[in-house]
Amino acid sequence: MVNFEVNIFYKYTPVLDPKSFTKWIKQLCEHVGIKGRILIASEGINGTVEGTREQLDLFELEVRKARFGNFHDIWFKTSPGTGRTFKKLRVKARKNILNAGLEKDIDPNQVTGKHIEAEKLHEWFLHGEDFTIVDMRNDFEHAVGRFTGSIDPGMATFRDLPTVAPNLEHLKNKKVLTVCTYGVRCEKASGYLLQQGFQQVYQLHGGIGTYMKKYPGQHFEGSLYVFDERMTEQFTKNYTIIGVCTGCGGHSERFGNCAWHECHKQLIICESCSIQPMWCSQTCRGLTQ
Repeated sequence: MVNFEVNIFYKYTPVLDPKSFTKWIKQLCEHVGIKGRILIASEGINGTVEGTREQLDLFELEVRKARFGNFHDIWFKTSPGTGRTFKKLRVKARKNILNAGLEKDIDPNQVTGKHIEAEKLHEWFLHGEDFTIVDMRNDFEHAVGRFTGSIDPGMATFRDLPTVAPNLEHLKNKKVLTVCTYGVRCEKASGYLLQQGFQQVYQLHGGIGTYMKKYPGQHFEGSLYVFDERMTEQFTKNYTIIGVCTGCGGHSERFGNCAWHECHKQLIICESCSIQPMWCSQTCRGLTQ
């Protein structure tokens, strides 16, 4: 039986020639035989790929040696795969590897929150540290799984960060820990909060996924949303489904899209309710009808 794994990785570092790097890494993936989704920009790389351990070892080795930037210490986070996590390979050059919707983008190499490791966060939980977790993921990700007591600012996409930041004003002088799936969004989100005058801003190094691998089932409820065919990732068999179906209100972690074709926002829709159209709002329902 072939065992597949998923590698999640990113690094903010100047890329000398994004277009050439994009071509190079696409050829590497094709040569190694892996599928996934990779974004490359002048600010760095952000990707997720799936393959066997042997394939991923070769991929990691070559990326660390790539001549297009300083990738020797890039961190690859591994999760169990299915062999069907991605339907195809997508490698694209973009202006940014992460769009924060800001007039002037954040460079995490210049300004970002203080990194804390999963072990430190675990100590904070155990010792009753006075801090507030702000979830920098999209609202539908938070809905299906989250740290206990964490705040959802209400972002439909990460580009909403400047819009929702004023809702966090009451935390400006408090200890704030930003979290996301594996860390890439918090690099910019924590930096943005610092620019807005927040005094004590931290970020969870390696994100929720890294914490849950070390402390499965502790201080986190539900599942971790992932942006691939798996949809969610679980770290323990004994977990409670906390997602609420848009249609019937029952517990579910199955995702579907808003029925308005120009919206397609991710919604939690259980198997029974999936046989009929579901909308994220009355506005979208009215546009459809």
